[in-house]
Amino acid sequence: MKKSGYKIIFNLYFKFFIAFLILISIFLGIGLYLLNVNISSENSYANWSSWPAYFTSNFYKKISFDKGKPKLKDSAVGELKKYKLSFQIVDKNGDVALEYNEPKSAPKHYSPIDTVQLYKNGDNAGEHTMFVGSVNNSGEKWTYIIGFPAKISKITLYMNYNKVLKIKFVILALFIVLILITAVYGIWMNRTLLNITSGIRRLASNDYIPMKEKGTYKDIKCSLNILDSKLKASEDERKKNQTLREEWIANISHDLKTPLSPIKGYAEILSDPKYDVTSQDAKKYGKTILRNAENLESIVENLNFTYQLKNGMFPINRQSQNLVRLLKEVVISILNNPKYEKRNIIFNCVEDIVDFNFDNTLLRRAFTNLIYNSVIHNSPDTEIRVSIKKEDKIYINIDDNGKGMSEEEVKKLFERYYRGTSTSVNVKGSGLGMAIAKQIIEAHDGKINVKSKLNVGTSIYIEFSKERVDII
Repeated sequence: MKKSGYKIIFNLYFKFFIAFLILISIFLGIGLYLLNVNISSENSYANWSSWPAYFTSNFYKKISFDKGKPKLKDSAVGELKKYKLSFQIVDKNGDVALEYNEPKSAPKHYSPIDTVQLYKNGDNAGEHTMFVGSVNNSGEKWTYIIGFPAKISKITLYMNYNKVLKIKFVILALFIVLILITAVYGIWMNRTLLNITSGIRRLASNDYIPMKEKGTYKDIKCSLNILDSKLKASEDERKKNQTLREEWIANISHDLKTPLSPIKGYAEILSDPKYDVTSQDAKKYGKTILRNAENLESIVENLNFTYQLKNGMFPINRQSQNLVRLLKEVVISILNNPKYEKRNIIFNCVEDIVDFNFDNTLLRRAFTNLIYNSVIHNSPDTEIRVSIKKEDKIYINIDDNGKGMSEEEVKKLFERYYRGTSTSVNVKGSGLGMAIAKQIIEAHDGKINVKSKLNVGTSIYIEFSKERVDII
């Protein structure tokens, strides 16, 4: 067992021991309180029951004699008056020689037996309790009696020594049991805490073993298990992103080098005096350089755009517009491209007007990317259908009967840096088009999903909420 384990056991034992001592002290205090009766007088004077005997035994100092007759000092009278006490002093014959504030029932003569009884047991007549003391004057013994306005009993307790001894053994046994329970509990607690601390260390080393969620620390174990799941998911996501990033870097490097090569080559030709470049060739080279420069600019612009969109830095200008018209314009724009003018793109819409608050430039770009994705990655005879309908929400579908995608490709379709592989076409681009489209749609509080099957086709589902009132 490690030092920390022993410390835990010792701390627990010490706390239990202190608690045990406090408990014993409380019981002893209650016992002492019950054995010592608290008395109080009408003037709120309070003291312990042992005080009357002490007061009586020392009262002789306040009695003086004048020509053989007893007399109370002024301080004595003051105290008797203060505590509402009665006083009588009896000579050797038992006759009362002096009295103060005595009860009406107080006798004027005390026999030797009465005096002995008062010495031994006191007297609880009425509401007073009598205590007896003595004082000597020139060898003559005088007995004085002081009455206290409270009932105090003298009780003699008889104890069975064997039973008391048994109680001692019981207390000792309880103490030993307490120590054993504390030790066992400390060991159990230490093992539990060691398992938890070990789990925390394993989390740091990515070697965590899920714990059973039960016992005193169930919540902590549950939290550690959840944290482990999140850390593993985060690590998997990091590795996946790292792989995608490496692939993207390789792709983007290739895409950047592709336009750079002709730019650099034609620039060297134009700048080299050894080459006799005609004006016609110069124009041709210039157009090639310009076209490739535009490709470079497009790649850089896409990178910057997706970063701004992801971090909410790109301004979105939403206005109430006709979504049907936007989709028609996108389809017409693609078909007007000489490269794709013979493609079969069908647009279907029941309603001519579907109003929605959107940024025209951004949604145009998103739908262009989505439709171009179907055009570029499928054969020329592929049929592409674009439809829009308005019900409880606005639904837009882009379907094709092309080559389709695998489940793995569907999962990665909207990830940044990803470019599909289910086509033999040498596709140029940064791999950001579909990710940008998804970001734009989600920026308009929309949802986008995709279903695809190899050799069957692909369907992209988009939905927007009609209740769009905020215009930025």
